[in-house]
Amino acid sequence: MRDRTGKQQAQKPSILFSLVWLIYLVFPLRYILEGPAEEMAAGLAIVVFFAVIYVYSFRNRPYRFTLVVTQLAIIAYFTYRYDVGFIYMSLFPAPIIGMMHTARKQAVAYAALIAFVGLAWWRYQSQLSGDDQLQMLPVMLIVIATPVLFRLGRRTMELREKLQLANEEIARLSKNEERQRISRDLHDTLGHTLSLITLKSELAEKLIAKNPERAAREIRDVQQTSRAALKQVRELVSAMNLVTVEDEIAQAKQILAAADISLEVRGGFAAPPIPPLADNILGMCLREAVTNIVKHSGARECIVERREEGSLLSLSVADDGKGMDAGQVESLTQGSGLRGMRERLKLIEGDVRLESRVGRGTRIVFAVPRVSKQADR
Repeated sequence: MRDRTGKQQAQKPSILFSLVWLIYLVFPLRYILEGPAEEMAAGLAIVVFFAVIYVYSFRNRPYRFTLVVTQLAIIAYFTYRYDVGFIYMSLFPAPIIGMMHTARKQAVAYAALIAFVGLAWWRYQSQLSGDDQLQMLPVMLIVIATPVLFRLGRRTMELREKLQLANEEIARLSKNEERQRISRDLHDTLGHTLSLITLKSELAEKLIAKNPERAAREIRDVQQTSRAALKQVRELVSAMNLVTVEDEIAQAKQILAAADISLEVRGGFAAPPIPPLADNILGMCLREAVTNIVKHSGARECIVERREEGSLLSLSVADDGKGMDAGQVESLTQGSGLRGMRERLKLIEGDVRLESRVGRGTRIVFAVPRVSKQADR
C-alpha cells in the first residue's frame, strides 16, 4: 500500500485476523475454571493478559519480539503448571514469529519456540498414550512450520509489491522515452523545414519590389516545402498511432503474464489481410479489453479468438474471472469505455457485444465487416 506521495507504507495485519483466533482460548479457560477456586482468579488474569499482548503484538512492530517471548513464557508456565494440553496455545505466537522485522530476532524467537515444543514433548512423552501422541504430533509440526510459512508468504507479498512498483517505473520511463523520441522526430522532421520556409518567406518579401519573378519562385518553393512538411507530419502521426491486432496480442502476453494471467490465442483471419483501418481499430479495442481484464476481472486465464463469420471478422476476448450480473452489465454498457469502443467501431460499421455471468467470467466480441460499405461504393 502506498500513500498519496507514492511511497510504500508498511502493511499491518488486520485486527480482525488476531481477534478471530481468540475463540480458541475457551479450551484453557475451561480447564482453569474447572480447577481449584484459589487458583481460578490468577489463571483468568494470566489468560486475559495473554490475550491482550497477543492482539497487541500484531499491531506493535517495535515490541513484537518482547511480546512473543512473553507469550511463550506464559504458555510454558501453563504447560508445566497444569497440563500438556496447554502446548496447543503455542499456535498463537507461531505466526507472529514469522512477522518479525529482523532476521536475528526471528531466529531467536523461532529457536525459543522449537526449544519449548521439544522440551514439552520430552517431558510428557512417557505420560501420553499412543493415541495422544498421534494427535499431538501433527499439531507440533504445524506450530514449527507456521513461522516459516508466514515468512515465505510475507516475502512473496513484498516481492509482488516491488515487482508492481518496478513495472510502474518501467511504464513511466517508457512514456518519458516515447515523449523524447517524439520530440526528437518532430525537431528533426520540422526544424530544418520551418527554418527554410522562414528564410524563403523573408527573401520573397525583400524581392517583391526588386524582382517580382524571383519572388514568385520563392513563394512557390515555400508552398512546396510546406506541403512536404505537412506530409512528413502526417507520416509521423500515422507511425505513432499505428496499432494492429498482432502487435496488441504480443503486448497482451506481456501484460497478462505480469498479472499472473495465462493467455490462449485461437484462430486467425484468412487472406487477404484485413484493411489497415479495421486492423487498427480492432487492435485498440483489444488493448482496452485486456486492460480491463487485468484491472477488474480477477481472472486466471484469458482467451483471445479470431474468426471469420461469413462477411464479418470477429475478435472475442474472454476471461474466467468473477463476472458480472445483469445490472453491472447494463451499467458497463452505458459507460464511457464501452461507448468509446462502439464509436470507434462505427467508423468501419462494426459492433461490440458484451456477455457476462456472475462466477462465469466475461466475454466481449468485436465484429467488423470484411469490406466496409464505403469501400463498396
